[in-house]
Amino acid sequence: MGKTYTSTIDLRCWKEHTCGCCGAMYSYELVRKIKGTGGTAEKASINARKAVEVALQRDVDMEACPTCGLLGPDMVGQRRAKQLKTVFWLALVAFAVIVILRLAYLVQSDVAIWAAVAVCAMAAIAVWRIDLKDPNRDPEANRELAVGRVASGLVMHKPGKVVPGSQQLMRTTVSLVHRLAIVLIGAAVLMAASPELVRTSRHWPLNHESYPPVVGPGDQARVYMNEKIHSIKGYWRGRPQVVLHESGPDGRSLAVEATTNQKEWSSTIHAKSSEKDSSSTPWVRVSLPQDSSLAGKTVTCDIGLNVTYPAYTGSKSFQTTSSNMARSVTLALAPTIGAGRSYDGWWWEGTVGGMGLILVCTVMLVRSARGLQKSAKPTRLLNPATPAVA
Repeated sequence: MGKTYTSTIDLRCWKEHTCGCCGAMYSYELVRKIKGTGGTAEKASINARKAVEVALQRDVDMEACPTCGLLGPDMVGQRRAKQLKTVFWLALVAFAVIVILRLAYLVQSDVAIWAAVAVCAMAAIAVWRIDLKDPNRDPEANRELAVGRVASGLVMHKPGKVVPGSQQLMRTTVSLVHRLAIVLIGAAVLMAASPELVRTSRHWPLNHESYPPVVGPGDQARVYMNEKIHSIKGYWRGRPQVVLHESGPDGRSLAVEATTNQKEWSSTIHAKSSEKDSSSTPWVRVSLPQDSSLAGKTVTCDIGLNVTYPAYTGSKSFQTTSSNMARSVTLALAPTIGAGRSYDGWWWEGTVGGMGLILVCTVMLVRSARGLQKSAKPTRLLNPATPAVA
């Protein structure tokens, strides 16, 4: 991996604002520590200076007007955009973890659904709190703080004129797209929960020993064996046999189709030291008959699995090893044919769709905040100091 260079620039300059409410002009010292990275010292310096140019144009501090006490739309929009972007990235990481755990069969679908609902709800609450927070709700308190900063020399001020009612007219307007995003965020939480809400309303049972946990006639259920194996790079293949027993004195016994992992390997395996003793839990995918007479019944699956895998024996060699595993699993079948496929489909359409909608709405609100920034009157730089490069 190549070396990464970092260039740091200490930015200090005075930024002047013209208040959109009272016309006052006031300025303060903008202080930033700007960093740029690159594959070379020159590239890092170029990137740092580009970042400085962006900061000079866009960055503002939360400084209220000393005449009327209002914070400009560029200040409100910048803070709101930063907070919303934080919510977006935290939610994105959490959603990615949930999806990966679900696809890797490390958590059950119902657990993943409720985890997604929890993250969606927290993201929605965070977004609503950011949206409802109005830094201009008390202009007089803002003005008193600003006057104190003027007295201490931290802010320079050329007074404007406050027209009665002008402070209310300068309140931030909310666009239709903004309102729609706020409403859709609430809908996204319900979307994420929809698979479990529908399952509960239809009284479909959960089976925590099968993946997915909802199983009906005609579905496939993945069942993990109780034993683990240790093989090179996690390689293994198996030959499964499954017999299904219906509950009750007149229950049938049926040999059903089953599949499992069929990973092949050659006579030579190239593996790192960390891959020579990988732990795996073998599994069997059971195909339940598409028989309506099984709907709503409880069945027992007797699973036998012959597993073959390459076990490391030392001295850069391995031995192909076999073992027989057995497990008996009881499944409560849903009263609907293909219930498991439906439940799995609702996960992708409802839960994943709800997570995606949360992210889309957050991006819409970030853009709304950026639009609020652009609505402010242009700022000016007063005697900008020469940036110091560290």
